[in-house]
Amino acid sequence: MFPIVLRALWLPSEIRNASGNGGGVIVGFMVMVLDPGNSEERTERQNYGFAQFKREIYQQVLEIIFESIWRKASTGELVECGDTVDRVLYPGFLIESLDFEEAWNFTCCRAGRAKHPCPRCLVSQDMLHCLQKSFPARNSSEMRAAIDRSRRAPNATQGEKILMDFGLHDIVAMTYDLVHFDESGKWAHHLWVLTLDLLKRLSLLTKATELMAEFPRWRNLKHINDLATKDFSDGQTHLDILKCIIYILCELLPAKSPLIPCIRALLQCRMVLGLKVMTQSRKEVVERFIKNYEHWCKKVFEEHGKSFRFPKQHFLAHALEDVRLKGVLRNATTRTGEGTHQEVSQHFQQTNMRNAEAQITVRDEDQEAVARTRLIVYDFFKSNGDNPCPDDMEAESLEGFGRRILKSKLAPGSPANHWIFESPLRHGDTVVANRNCRGFLVKISIRSYKYLHGGNNPVYRAFDPRLRDFPHAQFPAEYFTYEDTIMVETFQCLYLSYQSREDWRNAEDILRCNSNWNKEGPRYDCIMFNSDEPGVACARLRSLIRCRLPSSRIVNLAVVNISKWRPKTVWDGCLVYEEGKEFSFLLLDYVIRGALLAPAHGARSTQQLRYLVDGVDGDMFLRILNAIEHVCY
Repeated sequence: MFPIVLRALWLPSEIRNASGNGGGVIVGFMVMVLDPGNSEERTERQNYGFAQFKREIYQQVLEIIFESIWRKASTGELVECGDTVDRVLYPGFLIESLDFEEAWNFTCCRAGRAKHPCPRCLVSQDMLHCLQKSFPARNSSEMRAAIDRSRRAPNATQGEKILMDFGLHDIVAMTYDLVHFDESGKWAHHLWVLTLDLLKRLSLLTKATELMAEFPRWRNLKHINDLATKDFSDGQTHLDILKCIIYILCELLPAKSPLIPCIRALLQCRMVLGLKVMTQSRKEVVERFIKNYEHWCKKVFEEHGKSFRFPKQHFLAHALEDVRLKGVLRNATTRTGEGTHQEVSQHFQQTNMRNAEAQITVRDEDQEAVARTRLIVYDFFKSNGDNPCPDDMEAESLEGFGRRILKSKLAPGSPANHWIFESPLRHGDTVVANRNCRGFLVKISIRSYKYLHGGNNPVYRAFDPRLRDFPHAQFPAEYFTYEDTIMVETFQCLYLSYQSREDWRNAEDILRCNSNWNKEGPRYDCIMFNSDEPGVACARLRSLIRCRLPSSRIVNLAVVNISKWRPKTVWDGCLVYEEGKEFSFLLLDYVIRGALLAPAHGARSTQQLRYLVDGVDGDMFLRILNAIEHVCY
């Protein structure tokens, strides 16, 4: 059975789209109508009868649920609200977001092989690949008129023909769903399948898997190690593959392959349509991306014979209309429902498999009660100035999963520095050690620092004179001699706060600078920083240092490899950097946010080329897009 969850649209989107139930409550279960036989052994008429039977079951279940608010939606009901004010409320549904299989069943619209398979318009079967053309929109009155004509037909055959010509549709519109239409639709079931087949034919699938396993790690980006050996079912994994795959394919596929710009155009559409805030300039950019995507789809069809005449391809033409009518598509995503399926599945596994619905309801209510109790306790300790959680961890998830997540190190909109150093590096038993609540912060002289890291390490060659010259050049008022002692503290983690250009709220990156991160080898993340040079400046962190000058002034520095910018147009928005071999000091004041640079394996051995991955989140995508074209704000 499928859980039916009711969510309140007046809740903030951060709650409604969070993992777990998103502030919703389970109101029922939709039975899964299983096929009792083999569809290939039945006639077309028998298959149609079974499909009609499924639609009737779905409609009857929905009738039971909607019946309770049918009268209240028209006349309203007096309710005492949370602020103790009595108001008349009119319940209703503003957005209906469905995958196509559910849409065809719930709206009584015929499936993908119909003459007009789209639940939104009367596009014909042979025009589904056209994204720039307009077609007559469906509406309730015309569809009801078609139903009336079919009922007045002299026989069932003629009535059936009328329904086949028009389809059935009795709602205003269904909404574009990013999860099922893009990630699990156009990408997972079409372009990704074509990509896998092409890699298999070229005997490159194993190589692609190896390159994907070597892809740099990034927060909130799933690291895929088994690209060729596992079938992925969730939309988030497919989205993570979509964000990374072009940096793998560009090293493997033949030159000027239309598949790479086609996948890139789809990712561009998905990134902008998935933004939390939509402006007029962003809408204009989406229109250009859709046009570009349609162009490259035609090229893929010409070279690989891949047909794009399927409903989810066509529905991209309705995406911007949904944004104009109903707001950003984030409010209509079914991703939250995917998390609810996992939660209900866990509840079901702890039942005796008999009368499971009642047991699941009780378990869900118990976990909601526990979550509220935990929240009250957490707020009580927090209001008294106590920390109810360990220093490096936040409270367990309030949704009943028992998950523990990292606690943010920076308060939103911190008026002080927008960064925090974490994970101090211990240097053995060498020098002065000050114990604090987070362990040892070891302060050593910069002359000792060089020998601790070994004279063969190029990062720390001539470390003492270079470090003395840098703060003196940055702060001319600071005067110290060669004999003065400068104390140094070293760290392996950087919490970096920045203002997101997606919704202008505070966001955070967690960057690593570790020679053996999580016992998996070295991990040196990259940053984006302000530079006098035009374009986007990036560098790789090699060390995080806090210096105490003789005047007691504290200076936070990063030892970095500056990446020299080198344009190389491989796809729309492609940026390639050549990582420098020299090491420089950089004040943390100039750092903007973290950056993900993927290695270019096809480069010559003398070059350290890196692709800048702009699809990690909406903020990064907008920063790179504006740096190149200055068109989207």
